[in-house]
Amino acid sequence: VTVSLCIADPTDYKDDALGTSGHAFLRLQCPTFGLDHCFSYEGENVNDNLYRYLSGKTKMGLFRAPTNEYLEDYRQWNRSVHEYRLNMPPEAEQRLWEIMDNHTTNKISLRHDLNKYGCAITVVHFVKQALGETKIVYAPDEEMEQMTRREIGYRSMANHPWLRLSTMIFTDNKLDRNLPIDEKLIVPADLAAVWQQATLDGKPFATYVGDVVEGAPLDNTEPWFTPMIAAILLLLITMGFACTRYPYWDWILLVGQMLSGCVLIFLWIV
Repeated sequence: VTVSLCIADPTDYKDDALGTSGHAFLRLQCPTFGLDHCFSYEGENVNDNLYRYLSGKTKMGLFRAPTNEYLEDYRQWNRSVHEYRLNMPPEAEQRLWEIMDNHTTNKISLRHDLNKYGCAITVVHFVKQALGETKIVYAPDEEMEQMTRREIGYRSMANHPWLRLSTMIFTDNKLDRNLPIDEKLIVPADLAAVWQQATLDGKPFATYVGDVVEGAPLDNTEPWFTPMIAAILLLLITMGFACTRYPYWDWILLVGQMLSGCVLIFLWIV
């Protein structure tokens, strides 16, 4: 058995809001029996039904599929997928396959909880469970050690300021707890980078193999219309109407605040 960590490039937020940080999944191969499968946590597309997501009804599940079949979707989406071979003891690799088999559901049935079932952090948990008493030795990283999950997630969404703002508003303080470095690997790109610097039994834990899917280059341009620009424009408009004493502007602002308050009350109740 050989084990690989696969990292898919991020999507555009218009296609899948939760895919803007990329996606992590495991590829397990057994040449003896001609097996080559991918194991991946997949969820309902948030963009298709935002109400279900905000009300906590979105579901996800752990799926298994032949690698060629699974990667075909990424070829159609034109998203690159990078493969990193994991240096695990043979018995741990076999144990990992058994663990993944036992957890596979191939149906959307689990409650959508990125704090518990996020693609990157579940990969970490499954690999740690398979390794048992054998521990991954992480290279010192003062920056990440001092950051919380919220700060790490915030950093990963630099090119999506509106999505970053809404995520910071709608997530709770579970993301602010101080955790060990391996529990902070919630972003697929961070997981690949940290595991490449880590060691197991004195050997590099993850080694870059190549791209199993070559997609379009990432668009790293930041939008010009950011929340800060919107706030400044709103301030200037408010000052303009205050100077001209436009009679209905206060009511327009109050209606906007009321609607925002209703959304927050809805989230708190649900």
